[in-house]
Amino acid sequence: MFIDEVTIKVIAGKGGDGIVSFRREKFVPQGGPDGGDGGDGGSIYLEADEGYNTLSHLRYHKLFKATAGQNGGGSRCFGKKGDDLVIKVPVGTMVQKDGRLVADLTIHKERYLVAKGGRGGRGNARFAGASHQAPRFAERGEIGEEAALGLELKVLADVGLVGYPNAGKSTFLSSISAARPKIASYPFTTLSPVLGVVDLADQSFIVADLPGLIQGAHQGVGLGIEFLKHVERTRLLVHLVDLSLPAPWEAFDEINRELASYSEQLPQKPQLVIGTKIDLPEAAAKKEEFKTKITGLGYEVDFISAAIGENIRPVLYRIMAKLKTLPKIEKLAVEPETPVAGLPLGAPEFSIVKEADGSYRISGETLVKKVMRFNPDQSEALLRLDQRLKSWGILTALEEEGIKEGDLVRIGDYEFTFELED
Repeated sequence: MFIDEVTIKVIAGKGGDGIVSFRREKFVPQGGPDGGDGGDGGSIYLEADEGYNTLSHLRYHKLFKATAGQNGGGSRCFGKKGDDLVIKVPVGTMVQKDGRLVADLTIHKERYLVAKGGRGGRGNARFAGASHQAPRFAERGEIGEEAALGLELKVLADVGLVGYPNAGKSTFLSSISAARPKIASYPFTTLSPVLGVVDLADQSFIVADLPGLIQGAHQGVGLGIEFLKHVERTRLLVHLVDLSLPAPWEAFDEINRELASYSEQLPQKPQLVIGTKIDLPEAAAKKEEFKTKITGLGYEVDFISAAIGENIRPVLYRIMAKLKTLPKIEKLAVEPETPVAGLPLGAPEFSIVKEADGSYRISGETLVKKVMRFNPDQSEALLRLDQRLKSWGILTALEEEGIKEGDLVRIGDYEFTFELED
């Protein structure tokens, strides 16, 4: 089944915890701190892969988790890093996060980091110094990033074959490449875009058969609304018209109107027009009239019979020559995150909400990650957290919100009672 839009959730691995440990060796009366760091959590990447042409493999797999890092050990032993997770997607996949386009994967093996693994917590050996020779605290591992991602595939091809159903697109594609789309003498035999690679004179280009265009396609008639968007990513349109129709020029005009109704940019794409099925007497009889009408509109016209191979190779050379004059497909511009102004240097973004029970909830993704690294069971860690909350401006912000001594404050999973300094 051809699937070109899915939504998935990704959760990167948590970092391993650092530990508090001291050397305990015979004949070493004053062993120092030797707690090792936890390993970083595994990250999650999307990778474009030419072996995929649909997002159907992600249709029922909605949640992806990377492995956590291992905890540190004594003797300065570091925990093992969590394994990264790579999710394969087709070339041409666009990635949206929080309504923003964050990546456009247009190159084979191109990777994009969608969820970074949490950093491993530092062991107490990291905090030893001349003024603090026996630290009795260590950091917890940072939680990994989470994200809900919208993935949308727009097929990347040099050439897009458009035209009415049964115009001969699938037959043409099967005659010029190894692609084997379904071919029959009734409409809508092709139910999804089919890609084929054309090798010609030591060069190659990709052709996509784009199905489902009929009158009203831009409004959802037929299959067109599902596949019109894929036309946007092609460099050149090759418009196939069945000359055996009573008025093939009207069919040509109808398809172009559908393209224009979907997007004003589509009619601006370069377009070669090919009359098909000229092996049929009723089609051959309309060649000259069709050519006169279409060239009068400014289009180049050629004629083929894919069934018997007539004029196929010259048309391919014409397509190749045209492609050489056209620019490569450009990546879509991604939307950068807007930095928050007015925070102290290095301070994480946060917000404060007074809840119905009178407590104060402090929120902010980066802030919660930083706070959760402090172990509430270690008194030294709590002292350091208090210093951080001051330097980040959070305690001042709480006072401005009207907090009073004894009020409850929540940050992530942590709760503490607000106390005024002496």
